This record gives sequence, C-alpha cells and structure tokens, in this order.
Amino acid sequence: MFSPAPSLTSRIINRYKMREDTKTFNLSGMGCSASLISIDVVQNLFKSYKNANALVVSTESIAPNWYCGKEKSMMLTNCLFRLGGCSMLFTNNRGLKHEAMLKLKHLVRTHIGSSDEAYNCCIQASGYQGFHLTKYLVKAATQGFTINLQVLVPKVLRLREILRYLLASLLHNLRTMSQKLEAAGGNGVKLNLKTGIEHFCIHPGGRAIIDGIGKSLGLSDYDVEPSRMALHRFGNTSAAGFWYASGYMEAKKRLKKGNRILMSGFGAGFKCNNIVWEVMKDLDDANVWKDCIDSYPPNTLVNPCKEKSSWLNDEILNFVRFDFSQLAF
Repeated sequence: MFSPAPSLTSRIINRYKMREDTKTFNLSGMGCSASLISIDVVQNLFKSYKNANALVVSTESIAPNWYCGKEKSMMLTNCLFRLGGCSMLFTNNRGLKHEAMLKLKHLVRTHIGSSDEAYNCCIQASGYQGFHLTKYLVKAATQGFTINLQVLVPKVLRLREILRYLLASLLHNLRTMSQKLEAAGGNGVKLNLKTGIEHFCIHPGGRAIIDGIGKSLGLSDYDVEPSRMALHRFGNTSAAGFWYASGYMEAKKRLKKGNRILMSGFGAGFKCNNIVWEVMKDLDDANVWKDCIDSYPPNTLVNPCKEKSSWLNDEILNFVRFDFSQLAF
C-alpha cells in the first residue's frame, strides 16, 4: 500500500549514492505478498547476472490509506496494520556461501486474479480511502493456497508421506460414503507437512488467519507461535511481517543448520505465495526482538477491545476457515 513518489527504490539510490548501473524494481500495490514476490524477481535476475548482489527492502505505512468512514468492515484494516520495515541482502556469489544464513530451496507463486470474486475480495475503495474486505476472501485464500500446495508439496515432502496421504484419503472417502461421516461431523485426512518442514512462518496478518492455517495444516501452538507473537508485538506490518516472525525464531535460537522454513503469504489480487528456505548455520544473531524476547510468549493474550467492540472480535475470529483435507496431486 506504500507507494511514494519518487519511488522507494529511487530514495534508497539517492540516500546511499549508489552506482548508475544499479538495477531497480519498485513493487507497489502487491499487498502482503510483495516481499516474497521480490525474492522471485531476484531469483530470476540471478539467472542472467553472475556473482551479483540484490537488496530487497520491504516497508509498510497505513497512513495514506487510513479509512475515515463509518463502514465497520472497512475499519478492520485500521486496527490490524502497522508501520514496519526490513531489508534482506541476497547473492548468487558462491564465494560468499559461508556467510549465508538461508538458502532458497523452493518458491511457488499462485495468482487467481482471473476470478472476479477473488479479484474483488480485497480491494482499494473509492470515496473514503481505505480497503474493502469481502466474505469471499476466505474462499479465495483457500483456493489459492490449495492450488499452491499442489505444486509445492511434491517438492518438499518425501514420497512416503505423499503415498501415505493419498492412501489415507482414499480410505477416508470410502468410509465417508458408507458411514456418512460428513453428516456426523467427521474430519478429513490431513497432510503432515512436518515430515519435510521444521518451521512455519505464516504471514502475521491477523489472529484468525494464523489460527485458520495452523489448524488446517495440523500445526501445534509451538509451530504458529512466531507468527502470533509477531502480530502481538508489531501488528500486521504487511510484506515485512514474515521477517519479524522469522526473527522471532532466530531470537529463540530455534533455527539450526539444515532446518527448513516454510513462509506462506497472501496478497490482494488475489495472490498466494510460498517459499521454502534451508538454514545454512545455527542462527542466534541479535535482531529487533533482542530487547523483549525474554518476555515472550506472554502467559495470556487478552484482547482489551473484546467487550467494547464485539463485532470486530467476531469478524476477526471468523475471518479465515481453511479446509485442505482434499488436496489432490
């Protein structure tokens, strides 16, 4: 949402007096997925430029899009979004391999903007400036994430786990047909992503988004803790939010050499992007969490506005409900 003029890339070039042959790409209007999309741009550039360095800067400011109207559904973004930013340095120079913290393993992008409902589910509104979120957002996120995982999962999971899931799904469907488990509230078979992924970095866009994805993927409280704490401490910092959550893992000394991290995010349009990283060395560097990491996670996470704004609380709690039990490969 943050798109100043001159562009952010031009401001960085001017501030640090960079060389005239520096290639710049300014992404705006990409929503919360901009950071992961930028990495895809870098990955493709590295195919043409050898021994190159790339700087990705992600930042967000809700100020230009603060909603001043009275429509409750559009006030949600005012409550969630915060100012935040981060920068990441990438390279394809093999000589710097020993300095690398993470290695890009897989990146899958999905865009279902051809659907009018998906396109309009999160859109900048006219009149009073702001963002309008519709009920179709849940369906669009589910559809995009499901399509994305169908491509990503075979790349990261062992064949044994995929075969187990397919067999379990077949048996479950047969039982459902014969015993009508769906009418009795039976649950579908879940894919165990933990067989190929050690850490999960869900975009901290909202409590229900984190809980919805976590429940659907069978993740524990430990798995979704980094995203929950990033949302609690910094709010929704849009495209920068992934790195606040990964910084939490690093500050907690969770990231060990050889571990794999899944970053999952969504963006208006409608987009879904997933990235898998491999940790290249044990990480425990000081970061934005250094002054408060010892107090996290707190014993309780209380919403002080729960009673005063029950409509908003209900809206957030019911914002996302995913069901990926019927993934097909």
